[in-house]
Amino acid sequence: MTISAYIIAFNEVEKISDCINSVLWADEIIVADSHSTDGTTELALELGAKVIHIPFNGYGDLRNQAISHCNGDWILSIDSDERCTKDVRDEIIKLVANAPLDIYRVRRKNF
Repeated sequence: MTISAYIIAFNEVEKISDCINSVLWADEIIVADSHSTDGTTELALELGAKVIHIPFNGYGDLRNQAISHCNGDWILSIDSDERCTKDVRDEIIKLVANAPLDIYRVRRKNF
């Protein structure tokens, strides 16, 4: 089973590196960018992410369009100001490999 991680972003040059680095374990990383002007897309490309440009017409539309670009069997949705911890990574990998699930929700910790 393969995992795609998509990250929604707009002018997040100061946060995108940490976010991408937290999901480097995924088979595919896509940054769904709403036409950033601060270097977010260039940095994401340098870090190995695939960048797609999507005009912002609401979060639902943005997420649905991002999903349409994902090729993995499973999709992790993450915002540019969020991070995937090693514990969550390990849990996701274990679940995908062993559980007959269609969807899984991850608990969040806000700081």
